[in-house]
Amino acid sequence: MRSKDHTSLRIVDLWTFKSTKSNKRYIVEVEGFEHEFYGIKFYWKGVQKSNDRYSLLTNDYEPRTIVRSCIEVMLDYYRRDHLVSFGFVAAPDLDKDIKGKKVDKEKGSRRFKFYRRMMISLFGPKTFYQVYDTTNTIYLLVNSTQLSNNIITLKDIERKLNQTYFGEYIING
Repeated sequence: MRSKDHTSLRIVDLWTFKSTKSNKRYIVEVEGFEHEFYGIKFYWKGVQKSNDRYSLLTNDYEPRTIVRSCIEVMLDYYRRDHLVSFGFVAAPDLDKDIKGKKVDKEKGSRRFKFYRRMMISLFGPKTFYQVYDTTNTIYLLVNSTQLSNNIITLKDIERKLNQTYFGEYIING
């Protein structure tokens, strides 16, 4: 399903998948920007009206399966256009989820560290240049061809991500 945000002219594709383990349905939002750049977000459909939907944990212990399904969505875009790039912001952990656990914020949230391990193990440097900001938990898979031809720059992508996601992950409390 595709929707348009008329205030920013962004196009958002909505994908859904159902976990075979928990039977929960997940929503993947793919936001399209200029120069074939896509921002990826996902959440469990049961919390879609929550302001914390990207941070809430389901406690079903299947993050690899869920993230892998999101990667399959990314690969679908890549199969259609070999010049695409991707980015995401790892939502912060909620205080209730990290209470009593050792957290090194300089290395990013637990989510961010998990996503980074998956991206490094699944994508090589030939196709995507991987860059990340642990402080802001931003992760980019920048198309190497687009980057080497100066069609896109890391600064442009970072600016777009900050402009788009600023404030969206603020936790009230």
